Amino acid sequence: MKNILARGGIEFLAVFLGIALSLWVDDYRQEKELNNRIIDDYRNIYSEVLSNIKIIEKVINENNDIILSEGKILGILNRKVPYKQDNVIKLVTNIYSSTFFGETSAHRTSVASGRFNSSKNDALTKQISKLYEHYFIRLNKNGAWLDDMSSPGVGLGPDLPFYDAIYKENDIDSESIKKYFFSDKYQDSFLYCRFVRSIYMMRLEDTKNQLYKVKNSLESFLKVSIN
Repeated sequence: MKNILARGGIEFLAVFLGIALSLWVDDYRQEKELNNRIIDDYRNIYSEVLSNIKIIEKVINENNDIILSEGKILGILNRKVPYKQDNVIKLVTNIYSSTFFGETSAHRTSVASGRFNSSKNDALTKQISKLYEHYFIRLNKNGAWLDDMSSPGVGLGPDLPFYDAIYKENDIDSESIKKYFFSDKYQDSFLYCRFVRSIYMMRLEDTKNQLYKVKNSLESFLKVSIN
């Protein structure tokens, strides 16, 4: 009787350990699969960050060129540089809205799948979230502000008389163009637009710095994960 009970106990224990081991192996495989998918997400986000760095640097360079034109216009408005219609028209038409529209699909896909927030790397998750959910959103709002300044009928939009002079070969009212250029209306719009662009440039630089932080962190993480 004791042998039967002992044998039954061993068989029960063997079955229990087998089930426990099977569950552990299954959990391990699921966790490993999830971890591999998270790493794939990070690779995709890394590629996206590299692409966004190229885009934002291009936008920053374009805005720096625009700021140079704005500086020359300011010199003419302040009577430090002689007014010449052709030069003024060329400078004014160099003023436009160059804004950043980053790629976000890799991050959105990871978040939508639920994997992104399943990552155990809290520091990296927070850093990436800060980029996409704070810096990008704030930059988009400031970009919309700058874009509004280039809309028809608003700020420095394309309905100004300077643009008429570009497309009209004849019947150009040079006196009206000069009068408008030195008017309070144009100068107020110009100075306000210059202020808006200066704020936007700060947001661009802040976002670029965060992009590089995320880039460096992802490189370190992926290097360790691969090894």
